[in-house]
Amino acid sequence: MVTTEKGFTLSEALVAIVVLSLGLLGLERMHIAAIQVNTIASRLTQATTLAQDRAEQLMALPYNDPALADTTSPGIFDPNPPQGYTIRWEVGTDAPSGIKTINIYVTWKNKVSLKSFNLAVQKSII
Repeated sequence: MVTTEKGFTLSEALVAIVVLSLGLLGLERMHIAAIQVNTIASRLTQATTLAQDRAEQLMALPYNDPALADTTSPGIFDPNPPQGYTIRWEVGTDAPSGIKTINIYVTWKNKVSLKSFNLAVQKSII
């Protein structure tokens, strides 16, 4: 059909609306995925910060502090972690050198599975 008018037919307008709608639906799916990835990244960043804060607190303690006692699994749990997180640490001592290795574990639930971040630091008697 050839038209001499400068306008759209009804069928052309409907096709354009359908194509636009499909494009917008695709964009919305990408938006939802971006929000989910941002949430995951935010939780991981929070866990990393919590582990670093705990490491700084433990490193500031004296070498013989009870919080740095040689422990086995499951270690020592933080009694007041932020909501949604579990913070624990295990301390191992290398007998000849006296260096303590502190492994800090931050765990949180992500929809259906547990996620964890681990940070290891070493403290010497000096």
